[in-house]
Amino acid sequence: MMLSLTKGYLCPTTSFNGKVHSVFRRSMNIKTDLVDTPWVSLLDTRLSATPTAYQCDFESIGALTNKINVGDTLFMRGGMIRLKSTLNLEINTLTAIQWQQAPALLTINHYRIKNNVGMTEALLGKYISSKKQLTINSAAEYIQHLGLTLPNCIYIHSDKLAKNIGHGKGLTPSGDDFLIGVLAVLSSLKTVHPQAETLFNHIKTAIQLDINKTNEISAHYLTLALFHHFSHPVQWLIHDLFTATDASTLNHRVMANLNIGASSGADTLAGILYCLNNVLLN
Repeated sequence: MMLSLTKGYLCPTTSFNGKVHSVFRRSMNIKTDLVDTPWVSLLDTRLSATPTAYQCDFESIGALTNKINVGDTLFMRGGMIRLKSTLNLEINTLTAIQWQQAPALLTINHYRIKNNVGMTEALLGKYISSKKQLTINSAAEYIQHLGLTLPNCIYIHSDKLAKNIGHGKGLTPSGDDFLIGVLAVLSSLKTVHPQAETLFNHIKTAIQLDINKTNEISAHYLTLALFHHFSHPVQWLIHDLFTATDASTLNHRVMANLNIGASSGADTLAGILYCLNNVLLN
């Protein structure tokens, strides 16, 4: 038996039947028969916590791809997930601790956010320049490198951002990760910025019309974002962009995001910086 160490706040507590949708070395995605939670993930503790994922120490049992196949059936009863595969995996989710969400934003200190955005852009540029052998000095330059579509004014043509759905390669395309970053900022700003909720809803409507242009996994994370649900690293980075007063705290949060996936963290961070620059700082 394996113990689940953490769980997302949207993880199901009721019984379900499901099948493995996709499997990777240290994670798998599951399609369930639940209406409210049609998608659940099992992730290694070294991967980023999400609202619909249980985390376990999968590193201790080796590569999941050698033991689990797409289409393998499983079920959860009484908090126990049992996977019918060569691994015969049994996971106790009752042991999982729910990870803490970032608190709501109460005020905006424009000087602080401008300073933190500047430091974050420098870290993004340094990371991309080192990883891709490119000279990137700002989020705008990185977004241009990705070939993403931006409106002339986010307040007038925010729906054009949805043209980025499915743009780019990977498990979650760059355009989708960028949109999640934008939505995460607007979601955080809704209580303190009068136009944030209106912008969020305009972008949400446009994304819902075209969400079938991306793959199932990415569509799942986009759908969560449309209802104000984001991963642990994204929530806490945005919180610290508004509140951090020391470089070390911010550096820790930024690097935690940049290290997500092959480029997902950088692409999401580009969306966060784009939104902050164009909604608050310009």
